[in-house]
Amino acid sequence: MHRIIILFTVPALLIGTKYAGEFQELQVGARACAMGGTGIAQFSDATSLYFNPAGTFFIQRSVHLMHAENFAGIVKNDFGAIVLPRGNMSVGVGLQYVHTSGIKLTTLPDTTAPPGSNNLPIAYDTVGTSDVLFYVNGSKGNDRLSVGANIKVFYRDLNAITGFGGGLDVGAALNLDYLKVGIVVRDFILSPLVWSSGRTETILPKIALGLAPVLPIAAINSEITIEADIVKVLDVSGFDVNLGFEYGYRDILFGRMGIYCGNYTLGVGLQYKRFTVDYAFMKHPELSNTNKFSAGMRF
Repeated sequence: MHRIIILFTVPALLIGTKYAGEFQELQVGARACAMGGTGIAQFSDATSLYFNPAGTFFIQRSVHLMHAENFAGIVKNDFGAIVLPRGNMSVGVGLQYVHTSGIKLTTLPDTTAPPGSNNLPIAYDTVGTSDVLFYVNGSKGNDRLSVGANIKVFYRDLNAITGFGGGLDVGAALNLDYLKVGIVVRDFILSPLVWSSGRTETILPKIALGLAPVLPIAAINSEITIEADIVKVLDVSGFDVNLGFEYGYRDILFGRMGIYCGNYTLGVGLQYKRFTVDYAFMKHPELSNTNKFSAGMRF
């Protein structure tokens, strides 16, 4: 398990530029995560800052906090954001912290001989890794259409090596009565990642298109939201499709499900006046399960 987590956490050192930006991909917000990690075309809370920098224009002044226990708690992911709309624009900031603990460092009893049944690896220490990402967001638009951007700075501490860098995300959002559309280019300009070893990598741009029809059912005071996100990393073959479904009753109780990278997700939510509380469960067949908890407030 720990060997798998190491591969997940430090891919930039093992594989190269193709996966250099994967540390950004732990989704935030229990609502979006319960809906298969779909958030490109939904503008419901301050996590819009992470998914689509243009979506913050359509949300109220709000703050959002999340804690996640990824892969049976081995990788912890915390996120906080605040969005402040004013007139025909909105500004916000966000902070994400990812921490992995209990990574075992091993050696051989006889370092001059190859590993084998008489020379099994033994653990001599445990270490941790951490990633910090800071976002500054701005968006501008009208009742239907908005554009936005994130300027971001990140710092990586992989114990044996550290790195820092930054980048730019850009997006656009269309907010119709019964349909929401979003498009985002993450790392729009090749984002540099500079390591303490002197090595520099660039993070490949990733483009995502989201479509989210909204279906009100007035007879039973309900609303159904469906979203499909198509995600494509430039210069990498293939693409991913994430799907999400939400049923809301009286804009108070919510049930959610989805498919993220081929794995199913589930969740529930409660909204009361200015406050929201959400939970998401994300299944992973190899890295164990993930639980995410979110709380938000409009003010």
